[in-house]
Amino acid sequence: MRHGWLVVTVLVAACGKPAGEPAPSPRERSAEDGDRHAPSAAPAAARGAVPVPAPTEQPIDLPSGTTIGDVLPPLPQPVARLADGTHSGVALPKVGCSDLGPEDAALVRRVELPLAAKAAGELPGVLEVCLFSKVLERATPASAGKQFIAVAAWPGDAVQQTTFEPQQRTPESLPPERQKAGHDAVTWGTLIATGQAQMPVLAVVSARYLDGELGEQVLYRRDARLLGSDGRWQPFAHRDFATLDLAHLDSLCAGKAEASPADHSAGALQAACDRLEQAAPSAAKALADRLAVRSRRLKGSGDAGDAARDPDPQSLWLRDAKKLLQKGQWQEAFRTALQVDAVCGEAAAPAHTLMAEALAAGQVAVQKSKPVQPLVDLCEPLPDKPAPRRVAAPVSRR
Repeated sequence: MRHGWLVVTVLVAACGKPAGEPAPSPRERSAEDGDRHAPSAAPAAARGAVPVPAPTEQPIDLPSGTTIGDVLPPLPQPVARLADGTHSGVALPKVGCSDLGPEDAALVRRVELPLAAKAAGELPGVLEVCLFSKVLERATPASAGKQFIAVAAWPGDAVQQTTFEPQQRTPESLPPERQKAGHDAVTWGTLIATGQAQMPVLAVVSARYLDGELGEQVLYRRDARLLGSDGRWQPFAHRDFATLDLAHLDSLCAGKAEASPADHSAGALQAACDRLEQAAPSAAKALADRLAVRSRRLKGSGDAGDAARDPDPQSLWLRDAKKLLQKGQWQEAFRTALQVDAVCGEAAAPAHTLMAEALAAGQVAVQKSKPVQPLVDLCEPLPDKPAPRRVAAPVSRR
């Protein structure tokens, strides 16, 4: 206790004036300093001051090699960070999801989702979900060249990651000369906030491949995984579908295609004209028929349909989800409408309107994401999805 006088001295120095007395001006402080060194003309009691006994300055006996900080009590531990300037009074992940991706991966998308307090007296939380892409060496045209990783970081230290298998598909009839330029496979991914805390995020990875003798076949693939409230990623949907790129055939037939050196073959030009003449009329009729079926379904009627093989499962799911909602089966209605997002690869406005209605029927508050999620129109029937713009490749003119 020999250092007790040090503490007393500091406290007395800090309490030299009454608490309510205003601080003196610099001029007053100078005068006081001068008076402090001048002999007093009146006893201390007459001036109203309380005499303070001078501390006895005794050396502090410390072990060799130590300082005063080594013998003072330890400082209290700082309070764990629960919020920053934009998240006042909420529990955050100890490490944000954007810092949890692989070293050689790029952040594609990040969303924040509010979580209700689990019990009385606990803070509400924030769930962070990130999607990363990792570039792979593209050894063959079968590879789409990227891999996607989704990471969910819950308040505290709970983290759940899912790694999508690299997308790849070996062409069946695409000639070798078309596999070198302008016909590479591509892949992309996104995160979709569902609005329901029990299944807050859908991660969708898409891929696109070209096939056919003229590169006219466009094949799409969707792989969707759903994050549950238990922190686990579960398979949700997988879909392969194909479209016919009539615009590519038309460009080939007119001699205007520049995507591949093979586009300049005289045989390819004539083959494209023949293929276009054969396919265009039937494609137009099929499109009109699909749109008519879609119109009837969105009005609540139409045949039963088989979503696994239907060319327009989106309209089928929306119609069936409405019927389920009318029967009071709001959970099933929600999951059925969510399949529209999985097959479209984006958050579709009609699906999310229906999903919000399902949550309202179940008296469940809609979970709002940050940043605000953009919604798109309902995607086309699958065979009518627009084909990609062909990437021009350098062409030798020898």
